[in-house]
Amino acid sequence: MRRMFDDPPLGGVSPLPGALFLMAATTVVVIVRALAPVPLFFLPEAVLNGAVWQLLTATVTPMTPFGWLMGLLVLYLFGNVMERMLGTGRFLALCFAGGAAAYLGTLLTALAVRLLLPSPAPSLAFAASSATLFSLMVGAFAARLWNTPTFFNFVQLRGRTIFYISAAIDLVFLLYGYPDSVSALWALGVGFFFIRGGEFAQFRAARDWATGPFRRWRIRRKYKNFKLVESEMQRMWDDLEDRLNREDRRPRR
Repeated sequence: MRRMFDDPPLGGVSPLPGALFLMAATTVVVIVRALAPVPLFFLPEAVLNGAVWQLLTATVTPMTPFGWLMGLLVLYLFGNVMERMLGTGRFLALCFAGGAAAYLGTLLTALAVRLLLPSPAPSLAFAASSATLFSLMVGAFAARLWNTPTFFNFVQLRGRTIFYISAAIDLVFLLYGYPDSVSALWALGVGFFFIRGGEFAQFRAARDWATGPFRRWRIRRKYKNFKLVESEMQRMWDDLEDRLNREDRRPRR
């Protein structure tokens, strides 16, 4: 049976470009927020009042110095593994687009809580970026290795077991009054569907519709390059054929 670490190690000594970019962006945001109180972390009330940029910036905006250190640790230890699995582009898409989707789900949950529960309703005031990032990566990691035994925190587990345990932990924290567990649960699900969503017809159709123009542009670009190469090869072949014909027409001695 194939095991994940039968292949060369996925981690590395130095961070890969995507993880390094996220670590640098997180550090820059911490410095900026220390100099000026810029509202970059996720607040449902602020998003409803027009601060929609928080859906994207919250991924790299820790709320506390401890959250910043935890985020750096998550990116260094686990971000390298996920970036090597997915590639830099898909890894950054997971972190930013997946993070935005998780925070949007948190916003919808906050609105539902306010509608269903009497006032004063519990406030889903914030969502920790490190917890959201970690849950996104765990969801994608578990989905990618759903039936494959692998080592996770020095314990050998299958991907599906990692997913179920992570969801159970988030639910327990939510029941004990930790509001950032809402975004962590959403991030866990988003990470899973980021990898396995193509297996569901509805998600496949939505993905094809969203990525169709870009995919068609890539095909046209590749076909254009292929036509250039094909014409160059045809020209070289014609030159070779002409030279051979000239040599055949020369009188033999």
